[in-house]
Amino acid sequence: MTVFLAPCLLASAQTAETPKKWNFSTHITPILTFGGCNQSACHGSPVGKNGFKLSLYGSEPDKDYEVLVSKRVNLEKPAESLLLRKPTMQTAHGGGPRFEPDSRHYQILKAWIEAGAPFGAKDAPSLDKLDVTPGYQVLKAQGGTVQMKVTAVYSDGSKEDVTALSIFSSNDDAVLKVSPSGLATAQGATGDAAIMVRYAGRFAAPVFGATAYAASKAPAAVHPVDREVYAKLRQLNITPSGLSTDEEFIRRASLDLTGTLPSPGDVRGFVANQSPTKRRDLVDALLERPEYADLQALMWADRLRSDSRFHRVGGVRSYYRWLREEFLVNRPLDKFARTLLTASGQNFTNGAANYWGNYDKISTPIETAIQTGQVMMGIRIGCAQCHNHPFEKWSQSDFYSLAAVFAQVVEFHTKTPQEFDLRIDATKAVINPATKKAAEPRYLGAGIISVPPGEDRRVPFAGWLTRKDNPFFARTMANIIWRNLMGRGVVHPVDDFRETNPATHPALLDLLAKELADHNFDQKHLIRFIMASRAYQHSSAANETNRLDFKYYSRAYPRRMIAEVYMDAIAQVTAVPDTFKDWLEAKRAIQLPDNRYPSAFLDVFERSSRLVICDREENVTVSQALHLVNGPEFQQKVTQPDSRLNQWIAAGMSDSQLLEEMFLATLSRRPSAREKDRLLTRIAKGPRQEVLEDALWAIVNSKEFVFNH
Repeated sequence: MTVFLAPCLLASAQTAETPKKWNFSTHITPILTFGGCNQSACHGSPVGKNGFKLSLYGSEPDKDYEVLVSKRVNLEKPAESLLLRKPTMQTAHGGGPRFEPDSRHYQILKAWIEAGAPFGAKDAPSLDKLDVTPGYQVLKAQGGTVQMKVTAVYSDGSKEDVTALSIFSSNDDAVLKVSPSGLATAQGATGDAAIMVRYAGRFAAPVFGATAYAASKAPAAVHPVDREVYAKLRQLNITPSGLSTDEEFIRRASLDLTGTLPSPGDVRGFVANQSPTKRRDLVDALLERPEYADLQALMWADRLRSDSRFHRVGGVRSYYRWLREEFLVNRPLDKFARTLLTASGQNFTNGAANYWGNYDKISTPIETAIQTGQVMMGIRIGCAQCHNHPFEKWSQSDFYSLAAVFAQVVEFHTKTPQEFDLRIDATKAVINPATKKAAEPRYLGAGIISVPPGEDRRVPFAGWLTRKDNPFFARTMANIIWRNLMGRGVVHPVDDFRETNPATHPALLDLLAKELADHNFDQKHLIRFIMASRAYQHSSAANETNRLDFKYYSRAYPRRMIAEVYMDAIAQVTAVPDTFKDWLEAKRAIQLPDNRYPSAFLDVFERSSRLVICDREENVTVSQALHLVNGPEFQQKVTQPDSRLNQWIAAGMSDSQLLEEMFLATLSRRPSAREKDRLLTRIAKGPRQEVLEDALWAIVNSKEFVFNH
């Protein structure tokens, strides 16, 4: 068993309590997993190690039992079994010592071999779940500890303390580190950490908090979203930031909903407006602008991987037109999803049919299952394609039963490699490699999909998925909408829902999903609901307790403009629009149907590659900084005779008026007294045109401009 673990993972001496009825899966496999024997770096790798192979994390106990008993067990002389001698280094072992002869692990293995190394009686109870105690509690950030106890609960109601055989890992070592014995210790950071607990193929993810602060000063919450957000802040003693200013709000809302900056006139009018409902009214107005559909189409084209490498120009054109129209008319998200999942016909004319062509040809059922899992259900079920998911409940059979839903879809006729006509062929099937038989189509985690011969099984599947009580769809869509507005999903990443990646605010996610489903999956309704909350309207200015908070929504998180929005912002500020060769219908970068359009600016600022289904990176890189300083985009635009700056100068504006207009057009605020005084002094020294151009260049290069805050 070649594994490389730190000496601290060696099992300590304990008295063994052998079970009355042996079960290989629940009593022996956990010891192999604890020692790292069946992990990918050792005998659990696809080819095993040194001629000895086990299934990854014990996913195939029948096969593991056969190979273990035949190669590592001596029934006549149990103490001579390599299963005992190698881990204790009585026989040379490349993986080093795993446990001591007087440890509980050794004693259990020895007792099992002495009992004849049984696989398990047919009536042996199976493992139902793991109970981990204590429940949620908040520790002192420096040195607070909590010792977990793991109890295995079996199908006959019996229980067993399996703490010593469980494997523990923290999802945030800056908050809590956990020892092999299950002792979690706070490391100084404030926040929650989930502890993944594994035993015998079962998982639990208890959450514990730690705080360095004395008390929270969260205000009373009225909005339902704020009640959930502030409840967590009070647990962690984090004080939220105050409300954003009107200038901050109009800029943030405009960028979030339309990908555009508000004009100076818009800012002045909004600030001067005395209506108590002006923020709500602004959101309503922004949602009705066509730019809202432009931005939504761009973000969904990313998620759906619309790309001319896969669909050719005709495919991306039809896909983009369809996406934009869906959001322009505010199609309910359940209908949007059903149309994609049941699409048929020609992809160059039916945009939704391109959902099935993301791999340089018509997608296979395997590829469609992976895509549907991530995009529509928020789960990375592709990990179960080759073996049972190592950190989640999904089995290989679950994966192929989902793939079987899409097996009937075929490419009926092809004109070019990327132009296809989708039809249904009821004779098609997906073979489960484990059983070598046709996989049975099932609703994920539920029953069999049964349709009359020749009918499309995608239809009942899509209906099931988009039901209001479906455990996946509403939560996934609500989480994506929340992430788009707040900068981080309640479950993050948004396509990685699993027990071992719990929501930061479980009740908040339930609230958002119910709000969306109860209002017939109206995306605009949920956007209004979220943006009316104090949590959305927080200032991005941090206080002492929340300056390191990046996931509890105690403040607004500054987010770098995505590449297309930043490119458009420069064009908007300078009043010199971009033109896009071969895409004359695109007047702005966010209207480009294809992310392959040649643009150094968009590449440097990391537009989505659409190679995989994932969120965009929001990195700030050296290349970006250099491009801002030396790139031609801004300089060429600001010096144009009809640029906005030259229009202001030609209109006879004073220096003071010019500066106010410049700040409002870029940062959606007036210059501070200090900024104005310093710039006026510099302009007076001249040359005026050059200084004004430099001032505008400096603003466009500033963090305050580049970030949506």
